[in-house]
Amino acid sequence: MKCKRCKREIADNSIYCNWCGHQQLTASNEVRVPMPMRKGNTWFAQLTVDGQRVYVSGESEEEYYAKSRAAKSELIEIKKAAPKITLGAAVDNYINDNDAVLSPSTINAYKSYRRTRFKAYMSEDVEQINYQRMINEECKKVSPKTVHNAFRLVTASLKHEGIAISEVNLPQKHKTERPWLDYQQIQILLDKCKGKPYELGILLGLHGLRRSEMLHLTSDDVDTERGLIYVRGASVIGENNKLTDKATNKTTSSTRTVNIVIPRLNDVVKDKKGRLITTNPTTMYGLINGLCEKNGLPKVGVHGLRHSFASLAYHLGWSELTTMREGGWSNPDTVHRIYTHLAAQDANEDIQRMKKFYSP
Repeated sequence: MKCKRCKREIADNSIYCNWCGHQQLTASNEVRVPMPMRKGNTWFAQLTVDGQRVYVSGESEEEYYAKSRAAKSELIEIKKAAPKITLGAAVDNYINDNDAVLSPSTINAYKSYRRTRFKAYMSEDVEQINYQRMINEECKKVSPKTVHNAFRLVTASLKHEGIAISEVNLPQKHKTERPWLDYQQIQILLDKCKGKPYELGILLGLHGLRRSEMLHLTSDDVDTERGLIYVRGASVIGENNKLTDKATNKTTSSTRTVNIVIPRLNDVVKDKKGRLITTNPTTMYGLINGLCEKNGLPKVGVHGLRHSFASLAYHLGWSELTTMREGGWSNPDTVHRIYTHLAAQDANEDIQRMKKFYSP
């Protein structure tokens, strides 16, 4: 016969599997319950008690079996200990209970997912939902990335309620390369943006600043005499598209002192007082892309300027460590990935130059 758990062949009438040790035969008076599934350190399954489905979990397989058999024997009332909760209520609880630790922009995004994603399931009992079907239906409406982000909120909300669900399959995300400018294109952009209202945003982006960091900067954060930018705090778009200041940056590495490497920045900020960037972020994004399109450059928006900073650092032979420090990257894999991509780009340009040499 085969083991009930590992499915390997074992001797007939074996009491325990000689491979995994799982008990095969049970005493006639032992209460039979379903074999549990495992997710992390939680063992769980659904069983029927008095005609009702009951969710039982334990921090170990032994605890699960003990609680399940006790529930089956009606020694404990599992079904009354876990009141029903809808998916929408679980998400609301997670957002409300974490409003002091989540970024305002993150909360704004979560509330948007709450309103627009998995709408047909938000009023359903979390233990009655077929989550794979829910994901499949959403895949027909939005991109894989959106499905991933929305379901990440769902799983965090369920975990917050102490509820585990079985494994699901999520759609494969499409890998897209964020557009960036090479060293020649950067020079064109700097020339064409001179004197424009959004020039300062471009200059700060080419110093490796994130949008949230440049929106938080004031004239006190730029020391033109010493040639330094002090990145301390961030400003993000919160609820109702209101700009909200944060005392902390995205990561600990984000709080940093950046060297001014573009002299034009000193000229642009020298007479400014108070907050440096006053243009609406969405407007600035559109204006930068419009300028890029007009001059035959990739539409990099705001964040693409940060990658352009990394591209120029690679071209000039900066070490990955220096680029991480100036750009505020905490994960070396991120910078290495950018550098690797650029190395491939440079190699391709070298090959094209040799082909051109040999062409008629």
